[in-house]
Amino acid sequence: MTYAEKSTQLALDASVAVLVLMGAPNDVEFVPIKPRAADEAWRAELKARWPGRGLRSVGVIGLCGTSARCALREPIGSDAVEALATAFFEYIRVLLGDDFAAHMAAAEIEELERHYALEDPRPYPHPDLEA
Repeated sequence: MTYAEKSTQLALDASVAVLVLMGAPNDVEFVPIKPRAADEAWRAELKARWPGRGLRSVGVIGLCGTSARCALREPIGSDAVEALATAFFEYIRVLLGDDFAAHMAAAEIEELERHYALEDPRPYPHPDLEA
């Protein structure tokens, strides 16, 4: 799968998704994709903060169920991964605020229901249980 395919699929699957812009390892900006895409005012504000920072697009991070997932355009160092993870979880905490616990509980239930709906690949009745 190409980066474009991976990042698009992640953005579709996630309940919260952002495009990651990064300069130095601790200089990170998130452009909201989901649940609400960045509006014109937000993009104008980002452009005002952009000069001299050397920001570049490095990938997409999303919250799928209870797990954070990422599709990265390029390999990044462990310091950058740590900075991205910390910034993304802070972004989620601020975005969801008091609804964070409720969101996580709903995501866990949704994930369990998805697993429960999977077809059981074992033969039924099980040959070892036949009398």
